[in-house]
Amino acid sequence: MNILEVKGLHKSFGDRQVLSGCSLKVGEGRIIGLLGPSGAGKSTLLRCIAGLLRPEWGTIRLRGEEIRPKDRPRIAYLADHTLLPGGLYVRDACAYYLDLFPTADRERVWREVERHHIPWQRRVRDLSRGEAEQLELLLLLQREAELYLLDEPLGGVDPVTRREILRELMDSMDGTRSILLSTHLVHDMEPVLDEAVFLRHGAVALHAPAEEIRAVHGCSVEEHYLHVFGKEGTV
Repeated sequence: MNILEVKGLHKSFGDRQVLSGCSLKVGEGRIIGLLGPSGAGKSTLLRCIAGLLRPEWGTIRLRGEEIRPKDRPRIAYLADHTLLPGGLYVRDACAYYLDLFPTADRERVWREVERHHIPWQRRVRDLSRGEAEQLELLLLLQREAELYLLDEPLGGVDPVTRREILRELMDSMDGTRSILLSTHLVHDMEPVLDEAVFLRHGAVALHAPAEEIRAVHGCSVEEHYLHVFGKEGTV
């Protein structure tokens, strides 16, 4: 059974239609890249799945059932900006997060923050963008969720640290939970992607396994992405 099924999703802001019949399925144990130019609807789609926006039409199902409020902890969402209180010190911010999500692995949170040298004594608002992104992603991955939604993760992280975190992302997969992530870092993210979804004008233009894209088109996912979107999708 698929973890997630999105069917015929429509979402507008005023006169601007952002999602126009968007449909996709997410199976178990998959890392899926949500790719498309700015304005394609990537963030809006993730926010609809996370329950932060309500679509005008369409359905969103988690393991075959419409999502109820009590199901929300089964979906973990990482926004494209930090949601941790900026005035808290890192240690207190971690404790705050663990209070919100008590099923998270508390001991592993402390261990991972120390291992990545994120300074305990600094306030969240004083962290670099990369440090703040690392911190939120490390916290998110300790939650007991089935589906993880990541909106432009690791954009501010240096390439060496990014590779390390991506390896950890792959290691975190246990065959039952999945990750749907939007990104402009197609080249960096491609090695961890099982599937790619090309989103254009609020609808899915392509959804295929990464290996199939490479085999059929004789190029990388990034190269095919640039071919499909041209200058509008420059990464």
